[in-house]
Amino acid sequence: MKRSYRRKRPYRADRILIILLSVFAFVCLALCGYYGYLILHKDQDAAEYRNEERETTPAEEPKMDDSSPVSEAILEKTDDAGREYIDETLFLGDSNTVRFMNYLDDDGYTFTSAANTIAVVGIGAEGITSVACEQLSWGTYTMADAVSLLQPRRIIMTFGTNNLDSFNMTADLFIESYESQILAVENSYPYADLIINSIPPCAAVSNYPIISIEQIREYNDAILKMCEKNEWKFLNSFEALSDSKTGYAKQGYIEADGIHLTGEGLDALFDYIRTHAWIKEDERPMPLNEIPYIYGPVTEIFTVDPLNNQPFDESVLHPGYVEPAPAEVPAAEEPVIEEVPVVTEEPIPEEVPVEEPVITEEPVITEEPVLPEDPIDGG
Repeated sequence: MKRSYRRKRPYRADRILIILLSVFAFVCLALCGYYGYLILHKDQDAAEYRNEERETTPAEEPKMDDSSPVSEAILEKTDDAGREYIDETLFLGDSNTVRFMNYLDDDGYTFTSAANTIAVVGIGAEGITSVACEQLSWGTYTMADAVSLLQPRRIIMTFGTNNLDSFNMTADLFIESYESQILAVENSYPYADLIINSIPPCAAVSNYPIISIEQIREYNDAILKMCEKNEWKFLNSFEALSDSKTGYAKQGYIEADGIHLTGEGLDALFDYIRTHAWIKEDERPMPLNEIPYIYGPVTEIFTVDPLNNQPFDESVLHPGYVEPAPAEVPAAEEPVIEEVPVVTEEPIPEEVPVEEPVITEEPVITEEPVLPEDPIDGG
């Protein structure tokens, strides 16, 4: 007997269930995809909204801390103190201070004189107590010793350019030396008001590769801190001489060598000094002691520039001096011969020999002359 094999078919209910499950699964997948799409676009829209809000809302500027204290050591702007303020101030410094005595201000006077200036070309801060340079009628003295004899009302000191060396020198080492020198001046005559000037800026191009504007800034920052520590005043003339963008000296303020002030630079410096004045009660004991006669500083003690080990140029030793042009020798002029009027004298006639007349002797008549007869009257 043959077996018949028939394919078993699923029950109708099973097939319906399978169909329903398939549809349900499809619907779930569709819903998940839809909700995923909504969530994704919702986040993108939110991000775009935030970006638009940032672009339309102006950014707040950082608030400046107006409460930050300004150093009390820095001299602030004042009215013009005038020439009197300069004349009663003693200036100590290097070659740029020497120039104070060689250039003229707008009134035709030198900015300072030998009576209120002690300066030496090439001197560093360490020379304040070691270099005898001020000639007085009582002898030659260092700056520190001369101060006690001159008894100034105030002192403005400008040192540091000749101590610059961006390769071997630091601001800390410089300040250590400078501070001790200033203290010696203060101890020599404690009644003078002490003002420490900033180091002037250099030019962008100079003859001194060891100098950098960054080091000058570091030195000046250190000088300010030193003044704050010792209650000295800081004259920030650097800001008047330098370009606010580059830090280098302003155009026309520095000579071609890159560190020495021109006449225009000196005008700007002294305008700043007079409008950042420090005038306080005169604390000097009165009457002042006898002051010796002042011959002035020996400015040419050093002959070699410490910044490049080369002999000083004549324009540094004698600033403002213009060598006269050699006098032109005029071409020899032919002597002017004045015409002397010729006096023509009448020629003296030659003497003609005068012949003596020949006298012919008449014969001598010895007979008596015959007299005429008397006329006879007729009548």
